[in-house]
Amino acid sequence: MSDSQRSVSYRFDGRAELCLRFGPVDAPAVLFVLPLFDEANRLRHLVVEAARMLARHGIASLIPDLPGGNESLAPPDSASISLWQAALITCAQQLGPVSHIASMRGGCLIDDALGDVPRWRLAPVKGAQLLRAMLRTKIAADRETGVTSTTDALMETAHSRGIELAGNRLSATMVRELNNAEPAAQAGVRLVRFADDPLDADGRIVGAPMWLRAEPGHDPQMARAMADDIAAWSRGVQIQP
Repeated sequence: MSDSQRSVSYRFDGRAELCLRFGPVDAPAVLFVLPLFDEANRLRHLVVEAARMLARHGIASLIPDLPGGNESLAPPDSASISLWQAALITCAQQLGPVSHIASMRGGCLIDDALGDVPRWRLAPVKGAQLLRAMLRTKIAADRETGVTSTTDALMETAHSRGIELAGNRLSATMVRELNNAEPAAQAGVRLVRFADDPLDADGRIVGAPMWLRAEPGHDPQMARAMADDIAAWSRGVQIQP
């Protein structure tokens, strides 16, 4: 089966947003929803390789940029959870049909945009957890420059006029939506975690949390495990945890 990669685009809010497509042309596709913010950069290579391997199973997939991220020309501070969900809907309408969704980490916060489309989730996280992690990083960076900052003070600023965290300019709307966002609890979700994660899951894969690395990386074994699990799940094959 072909694993060819093609760059396509979808029109959203007056702009063309980049999307990578893999696998059979015009076939129903798995829509990958990357982690949010800087975590997306660390996992992009991994997801691209998983999409290539998925294509070798004969399954098409899409990896869209979201407005304000990666190659998008949209202003970063215009982004919000609700805007990203609207972008996913538009992408699916223009480049679909989308048969399944595969989301990771913060991507699980917006993967319910397409309603009851079956979803595969890897290590989902609440929005407040992402926000706290970025705030801790800023507090540590401020400390190195001799500036004393606190979570409460930063959040007060963020809620009133937005804030820059981990190289991302977050609007006040984004901060409010992110702080309240949780992965939607709905049927049709396959929850996947790493083999050594003690939390409950429907499935386990080999690998480690690459979003914790300081630089982007790649793990071919993890990409293959993701692709194999998604392929079997999307075809209705019963998989043991």
